Amino acid sequence: MLVALYENGGESTVLLTRRATHLRLHAGEVAFPGGMRDPEDLDLWDTAQREAEEEVALARRTLEPLGLLSPLITRTGIQVTPCVARVERRTALTANPAELDAVFEAPLGFFADSTQLSFQHFNYGGRERRVPQYYWQDYQIWGITAAILVRLVNLACDAGLEMEDYWHGREPAAANR
Repeated sequence: MLVALYENGGESTVLLTRRATHLRLHAGEVAFPGGMRDPEDLDLWDTAQREAEEEVALARRTLEPLGLLSPLITRTGIQVTPCVARVERRTALTANPAELDAVFEAPLGFFADSTQLSFQHFNYGGRERRVPQYYWQDYQIWGITAAILVRLVNLACDAGLEMEDYWHGREPAAANR
């Protein structure tokens, strides 16, 4: 998946999408552009860039790769590796209606603000989970997307946000007995 960062009047913003409601998995959820690796993709970066082109018409030539965040596992068992890139110049973005209902940007500083981060409580496999969530405008951003944003702002903004980490298939250190 591609975590695309823009500079907008001296402020960094992050590109997000809302998945189409007719999709089988994660319908209507906010996500980063991305998808499954195709056999012809050279590597994770190639997959992330191809998917961003297909989903929102983000041109590969506008991207400057910055690095990879560690892989995570979604609640449906899909492994994702966030590829973080700076968008060098703005181009018109269009949500592909076969995959998305919306494409939007939100300020990175919003996600670094601890007062904006909250948690939902879910029972997964008989265990209580505190899943991170944000509300930006009319969008609920939760689950693995919110977890990636927490990791990103902790790294890029030294935000110091805390969350339990369920996305590596292990319990958080505080819960180990």
